[in-house]
Amino acid sequence: MINANEITNKKFVVFMTVAFGAAYIPLCIAGIAYGAGNTFLSTFLFRFVAVFIPLIAVLAARLPFKKLGWKPKFKFKYLIGAWVGPQLISWLGTALFFAFNQDTFEINTDSFASLLPAELSGTVDFSSIDPKAYFIVMAVMSLTALPFSQILPSLGEEAGWRGIMYPFLKSKLGPVFGRLVGGALWGIWHWPLIILGGYFYEGDYFGKPVLGPVMICISLCAFGVLIDYFYEKTNCIWIPAIMHSSMNASAVPLQLLLKSGNQDLSILGPGYMGLLGCSFVIVAAIILLILSARKDCEAKKA
Repeated sequence: MINANEITNKKFVVFMTVAFGAAYIPLCIAGIAYGAGNTFLSTFLFRFVAVFIPLIAVLAARLPFKKLGWKPKFKFKYLIGAWVGPQLISWLGTALFFAFNQDTFEINTDSFASLLPAELSGTVDFSSIDPKAYFIVMAVMSLTALPFSQILPSLGEEAGWRGIMYPFLKSKLGPVFGRLVGGALWGIWHWPLIILGGYFYEGDYFGKPVLGPVMICISLCAFGVLIDYFYEKTNCIWIPAIMHSSMNASAVPLQLLLKSGNQDLSILGPGYMGLLGCSFVIVAAIILLILSARKDCEAKKA
C-alpha cells in the first residue's frame, strides 16, 4: 500500500485530472450510446476503456505504482470475504426490496435481454429459455466465474480509487470524511453514464434526473468503505479488485427478477445501486465508519 506522504498535492491533481478528465470522454460517449440503444458501444467504452484510465492516471502522475500491493500476501478469509461478501449483502438488499414490492417479483428474461447488444440479443430466442433455470445458472455464475472474469477492469479502477485517491483523502480529511468524499467522487465519475444515458437507473424513476446521480454516490460511498477496509487489512490491490468485480457480478442475476414494466423502481432496487438494494451495505459501512472514528480518536489521544 502506498504511503499517503508519497502522494504530493501536485501529483494528486495530475492523477485526478487524468482519472476524470480523460475518462469523461469515453464515459460521455458511452452514456449517449446507451441512451440511443447502442449497448455494445456503451459497454465497450465503459467496461473496456474508461475503467483502465484511473490506473493509467497512477502512471501519468508518476506515483509509486509498484507499492499498490501486487503480491498476494493475505489471510484466506479476506479473499473469501471479498469474493462472497458483496454477493450476500447485495442479496439481502434485494430481499428487502421485494419485501416492500412483492407485486414486482417475477423471474423473467425481459429486462436481461434488453441490456444485451441488439446484435447478440437477436441471435438468442429467450422465449425458448426456461427463466427459472436460466436464473439459477446466472446466480451460480455470479458466485463463481463472473467475479474473476471481470477482475482486470475492476483492477483498473481500484488501482486509482483505493490505491491513490482514498489514501490521499484520508490523510487530508481523516478516515471517515476521506472515505465519504472518496465514495462521492467515485460516484461522480459515473455521472455521464447516468445523466446522458440513463445507465444504472432505468425508466422514469422518482426524482429523475437528480436522484439517480445522488443515489449512485450513496451506494458507492457505502461500498467504498467496505472495499477500502479490506484493502487496509490486506495491503493487496487484488482484494479490492475482486470485491469490486463481485459487486458488479451480483447485479447480473437480479436482472431476471424484476417484472417487466417496473424499471421506474430502479432508484430503489433490486440491485445494489438502489436505496433498498444497498441498504445493508449502508448499515455495514456506517458500523465500519464508527469503529474507524473511534480508533482514530484513540490514536490521537495516545
